[in-house]
Amino acid sequence: MRSKSIKKSLAATAVLASSVVTGVGLAGSAQATTAGASNSPLTITNGTHTVLYSGQAWTYQGNIGQASWAPDGSRIAYVDSNGNVVTERAGGFGLAVVAPAKAGATRSNPTWIDGGKAIVFSETVNGVSKLEAVAAYLAPGTQVHESDPLSFLGGQKFTEGTESAPDSNGSILAFQHHNATTSKDEIWVQDDFGRGSAGPILVSDDGIAPTVSPDGKTIAFLRKDASGDEQIWTVAFNGQGQGNPPGTPKQLTTDAHDHLHPAFSPDGSRIAYEAGPGKGAAGTEVDSIASNGTGERQESNKAGLPSYRPSNPNTMVRLEGSDRIGTAIAASQAEWKNASAVVLSRSDQFADALGGSTLANSVGGPLLLTPSDHLDAGVKAEIARLLGHGQTVYVLGGEQALSPAVANAVHAMGYNVKRIAGADRYATSVAIADEVTHTSAQNGWQQPGRVLVATGNLSPDALSAGAAAESGAAYGPVMGVVILTDDKKMPASTGGYLAQVKAHNSAQSPTPVYGVGGQADTALTSIGYQHTALVGATRYETSYLVARTFFGAWDQGGSVPTAVGFATGTGWADALSGGAFMSMKGGPLLLVNPTTGEPTSEAESWVTGFSSSITTGYVFGGTAAVPPVTDTGMGNLIGSMGGQVNYVVNPKA
Repeated sequence: MRSKSIKKSLAATAVLASSVVTGVGLAGSAQATTAGASNSPLTITNGTHTVLYSGQAWTYQGNIGQASWAPDGSRIAYVDSNGNVVTERAGGFGLAVVAPAKAGATRSNPTWIDGGKAIVFSETVNGVSKLEAVAAYLAPGTQVHESDPLSFLGGQKFTEGTESAPDSNGSILAFQHHNATTSKDEIWVQDDFGRGSAGPILVSDDGIAPTVSPDGKTIAFLRKDASGDEQIWTVAFNGQGQGNPPGTPKQLTTDAHDHLHPAFSPDGSRIAYEAGPGKGAAGTEVDSIASNGTGERQESNKAGLPSYRPSNPNTMVRLEGSDRIGTAIAASQAEWKNASAVVLSRSDQFADALGGSTLANSVGGPLLLTPSDHLDAGVKAEIARLLGHGQTVYVLGGEQALSPAVANAVHAMGYNVKRIAGADRYATSVAIADEVTHTSAQNGWQQPGRVLVATGNLSPDALSAGAAAESGAAYGPVMGVVILTDDKKMPASTGGYLAQVKAHNSAQSPTPVYGVGGQADTALTSIGYQHTALVGATRYETSYLVARTFFGAWDQGGSVPTAVGFATGTGWADALSGGAFMSMKGGPLLLVNPTTGEPTSEAESWVTGFSSSITTGYVFGGTAAVPPVTDTGMGNLIGSMGGQVNYVVNPKA
């Protein structure tokens, strides 16, 4: 990429440090590991700025003691010397504070949960230790919310207040709890972060420093033997929701020294640990042992805390055709083996289709393009592939937009044709919104979950809005809609729709309305309608503001992006079908400058921050629309150190 931000990022991954790793004798605790390839590297931290990768030391911004890696290996989490919980990109750049330091609070053992969307850590204040959960990334200026990751404790289990040493494989959370009655530390496990389960269950009544195997079927932990040495034990965990109790703990090691900070390898075959002479003396080296208790070997002759960095390549996908019609078909074939419906729009103008992304998402199908005067042969074949006899094709716009010949051709194929149209593009956007929010032919009005308003005279703002309108919230996707203004003026049809929304508002929970772009903001202001303005200085900045607003609020039940799309900001067709695609994927559509192939620098930082949860990037259109540098540049942002990105063109669902 050509931007300074990406150049700096790439340069940082290539800087090799020469610091020497030395032991610091940190307290025993496990380091989280998620599933990954057998060649995933072992890393060692020691409280300094360096992380040891297979004998080579890499420099990071903070002093790293206990650390854990994101599921894709793209970011490392740790507590810095000031007490901040932070993450950094693999290779040492892009530091983000996810939980600012608190006066009087001591933090430790950060571990990634919920597929890299959040981090759990231990926090001790005035001698009381508990677990806290925070979002793994928040855009600058966003308030941090700490929450309790433990669930369903009422009437059972234990009273919270002595929990520490959390560890997770990305979904299962293990932790240490001190039982005041027995004066013993116990190991508890909560399956799938407590959702849909009965809360934590006890897996060992005597143990510390749990670590979860990548497949979630084994918990390893430490227990002192008769000589006072910490030994590694394991216990089978069969799944909290399965009605199966955990297995009987088994001792894995017996040799006369301490085995500290156990950590599973990403393929589950080995457990690394810091070895010490025994009886609480400081560690002297890092060793590992096979998970069945055989094959002990030295990994480093220096002390430190071991943690494996999962080798899980992310993916950049380009969806392209020979023209805009072909690109829409490529997007359809990448997402749907079959569909519940298809949304069809004209291929030469955007006016009637700007609200189509939300309709496509709500009816469960792609948005395809065809010429106004006939049904394209490729589109005809794609509809036949997707739909069964009698299913519905939604035709956007009046007969001047998509002629009767198009509707008749679809009908002749055996499908139900439903035309969604108004007197003009603004009324058509309202008709599409009505189709999204009304439930079949049942009674009357159903309130949308949110309304995004954008100008209908230019396409970029509405295209960004379409991908985000139905992004998730605490209880699932939101029934959002996109309606259009006549540039800075409010059309009667759009104003009428907004008045109806206001009339049906709940005083406790009014429907939020957003003005996407300066024109829509002005139009809403002109009628005195209360709204949130998402206005950037350029279309690219507005695109970023939409992404930032609707994606990423994990700690407030929002939709954390696992995918992100990129399309040119100077054309509309690829972004139209791409917006419908990204609406299904639950990720934003960022507009890029076709000359540089980049979104804004703020958007690049945002993507980098969410690299722990983003597994796939999508580029819509051919290289004439979006240059190849977008694939590689954005791949470097979502991927991990060492170029762990797969590049794919036009995959099939």
